[in-house]
Amino acid sequence: MKIFFDDVVKREMYNEISINIRNGLPNASIISLFVYSEVLGAMGRMINGEGENVVFGTGQSNRNFQSYLDYAGKVYSDVNAKEAYRVIRGGIIHRYFIGRSALIVINPEDPFGTVDYRIGCPIKITEESVYFNVNQYFRDMKVTVNKIRRKMKRERLESLEIARSFNRTRLVFLTNKEMTQ
Repeated sequence: MKIFFDDVVKREMYNEISINIRNGLPNASIISLFVYSEVLGAMGRMINGEGENVVFGTGQSNRNFQSYLDYAGKVYSDVNAKEAYRVIRGGIIHRYFIGRSALIVINPEDPFGTVDYRIGCPIKITEESVYFNVNQYFRDMKVTVNKIRRKMKRERLESLEIARSFNRTRLVFLTNKEMTQ
């Protein structure tokens, strides 16, 4: 479990989000944040006794996102997970735009999500508009990861085997020279 949190979540996921923020890429940042929230929410569901095949199964992404929001705390309790998932994540992934008036705040000078913007919940959705603060959501994600880890320790689930398929993914980085050989 320590390997998953330290190597995958804190090293790889956090790094990818930081690079997106530093380069001023709001859509890529939001996609990463939502996808990783789903993974973390699935982990939360597994801690509560659901199996890996269930939580990573077809049609579970929205439930995983809701689970993540539950772990993220009280400030997220008013977020309608289905609506946020459909409007923000779905809009960007399927149309590249949110589809209604939106204000997306991203601060490239805070790529590691260290500033507390003191805005409460970084997701606000109404019928007319959407507000999303990328940096605050990232900051809150780090707190949520630590909550999930602490719960795993309390429940004595440190050895819980999760996301076995992550270990099967190989990444190959090639240079232009290698591509032409």
